[in-house]
Amino acid sequence: MAEEQGQVGGGQGKPLKTILMIAGMLVIEAALIVGVMMFLGGDPDVATAGGGFVDPETAEGEKIVEVLVLEGKLPNAKSGVTYLYKTEVYVQVKQKHSERVAGELDQFSNEIKSELGAVWRTSDPHHFQEPKLESLTRKVYALMSDRFGVDPEDDEPILVKCVIVMGTGFRVDS
Repeated sequence: MAEEQGQVGGGQGKPLKTILMIAGMLVIEAALIVGVMMFLGGDPDVATAGGGFVDPETAEGEKIVEVLVLEGKLPNAKSGVTYLYKTEVYVQVKQKHSERVAGELDQFSNEIKSELGAVWRTSDPHHFQEPKLESLTRKVYALMSDRFGVDPEDDEPILVKCVIVMGTGFRVDS
């Protein structure tokens, strides 16, 4: 009977010791993994901020501004009937490029008006019915992007986006 009690007592002690050892090893392993992740991960704020101080003048130059390219009434007679569309065309550029873009728009205003007028005259009538004017916007963006090109400092296009605000076309002939 003493042997039975020894086996029973010893049998219950061994699983308890094993469970405690495994639990201890898991706690140590978890602590090690968390420690390594914290060591290798670094500070998340530093990673997202670019790791340094941002100059307020640089931040101001990176703001997006809209520059008016054209405000007028543009015709389209591609369907055989002439429609006149009251239109405003804007380009979005970074603040640091706005003076250059505005200067070039002033210098070449008639050439730019002529090019935009050609886009309107040659566009298909269904382009004027698109909810967001995607086709016209693509054409105008390509035209303006070719004109202003790429910023040599950061090798990015000077134009960020083109925005067209257009009213409903009015039929001008009968």
